Amino acid sequence: MDNSIEYKMDATDRRLLDLLQEEFPLVERPFSEIGENMGLTDDEVKKRIEKLKAYGYIRRIGPVLDAKKLGYCSLLCAAAVKPDMIGQVAESVNAEPAVTHNYEREGSLNLWFTVTMKDQRDIDGFLKNIEDRFSIKIYRFPEKRTFKIKTHFITGPKG
Repeated sequence: MDNSIEYKMDATDRRLLDLLQEEFPLVERPFSEIGENMGLTDDEVKKRIEKLKAYGYIRRIGPVLDAKKLGYCSLLCAAAVKPDMIGQVAESVNAEPAVTHNYEREGSLNLWFTVTMKDQRDIDGFLKNIEDRFSIKIYRFPEKRTFKIKTHFITGPKG
C-alpha cells in the first residue's frame, strides 16, 4: 500500500474507531461481534483495520493499563531536536517497546513521548542513552494528575 497517498476515512471507519476505543468486546471473536454491530463481516472489519493501520490511523490495538497500579513508572518527556534530526531521534525512541506515545509538535520542545518501565532507573538509562547518542537534552515531566482524553469520531463526547 502506498502510504504517500492520503487516505480519507469514511463514516464507517470513524464508527469502527469509536467502537474499537470505547466498546471493544472481550469475547472469543471480537471482530465478528463488531462486524455484527456495524453490519459488516469480520473479514470486512479486519480489512478496514489493516487499512487504517497502513495509513497510520491505528498504531496498535491493545489494553490501556494503569502503570502505577501495576508497579511501573511512567514519564512524559520532551526534547528540542533539530529538524534534520527529528526522524532519526523519533525512530530511536520508537524502537523502545516501552514508549507508548511519540509525536512531533510545534515549538522549541518539538518531540514529545511517554515511556513506561518497571523501574525509574530503567527509564533514566534509556533517556541517557538517547541524550548521549544525539547530544540532546530530554526534559522529564513526572505525572502529577492523570487525565484521560477521549476522541470520538462520530457523535462527539458522551455526556
